[in-house]
Amino acid sequence: MKPDELKALRKGTGLSQQGLANELGVSRKFVNEMENGAPIDQRTQLAVQALARKMKLISDLYWVDDSNRGTHIVIRRTEREHDRPNALYWGHSEMMLYGEFAHRKHAERWARSLRASENPRNTRTLRRARANEQAEREIAGQE
Repeated sequence: MKPDELKALRKGTGLSQQGLANELGVSRKFVNEMENGAPIDQRTQLAVQALARKMKLISDLYWVDDSNRGTHIVIRRTEREHDRPNALYWGHSEMMLYGEFAHRKHAERWARSLRASENPRNTRTLRRARANEQAEREIAGQE
């Protein structure tokens, strides 16, 4: 298997490098090295091919919506179909908040760049806000 074939199989399943690493039980760095030309061993090839046969990306959408706080949010919805031998259909849908912006044009620009990106990521502001909210919940739970 060539590096570009590995990348194509990974994208065909709708997984990020981290997602593929989690499925295979290896590190994201290892997946990145394989996609950039490091030798791919036989077991890894077989595991990736089996995963590609079991999982198919149905849709991967990004859109901008208004939040209840008066800001604009970027949302991602991914739907995958899994091959289950005893089921007629088994799917998995996942929605994720990818960013929160004061101006709609900034949110739309972020959504466009995420659509074009190979490895979409959250905004730093969003990660920081989530960490603060988690800390506040923990403090409130201790009192």
